[in-house]
Amino acid sequence: MKRMFRTLTVAMLGVLSLPAVAQSGKTGLYLSAEDFAEGKVSYGAAHHKIKADVPFQHGKVKVVNGDKQMLLDKNLLYGYRDKHQQDYRFVGNNAYKILDAAGFPIYSREVETSKGKGRIKETKFYFSTRPGSDVMELTIGNLKQAFPDNGQFHQKLDMQFRSNDELARFDEFSKAFTLKTIYNETI
Repeated sequence: MKRMFRTLTVAMLGVLSLPAVAQSGKTGLYLSAEDFAEGKVSYGAAHHKIKADVPFQHGKVKVVNGDKQMLLDKNLLYGYRDKHQQDYRFVGNNAYKILDAAGFPIYSREVETSKGKGRIKETKFYFSTRPGSDVMELTIGNLKQAFPDNGQFHQKLDMQFRSNDELARFDEFSKAFTLKTIYNETI
């Protein structure tokens, strides 16, 4: 309890000493799902540096402004936009890359998996029904469960995709995920 109070106190002192400048189209932190939906980032001014992966403190994000710095809990933030204008969402201590936010968000994340006697990095795909809702693995079963009243979508999923691996197929010509095109046809 003392530790949580101390962390909250340090974060609040840091918030008071570093102005949160809300900007659109810049790097910075999304404080909430609503901020993400509006494209509103905080701590995004050029003089703020954001480090989403802090060694030995995986649940923290570091914001640095000159010689002042503060640590914020990832579980109190929605996500961030990096210098390449790529958006990420925090879930637990992990950052999920937001690939497509229209309709329902699709995410990816690099995970280590066992392959034979070694470990390899593999891209896994996820989704949520809304920007702030639970993140689920991108599978046909999970999509049907997430959208239970859309029978037409269920049928098109069965007709278009033979396996879960095909769900992340991106159509270069239309610049859209095939899954999103099918979903949009059924709403």
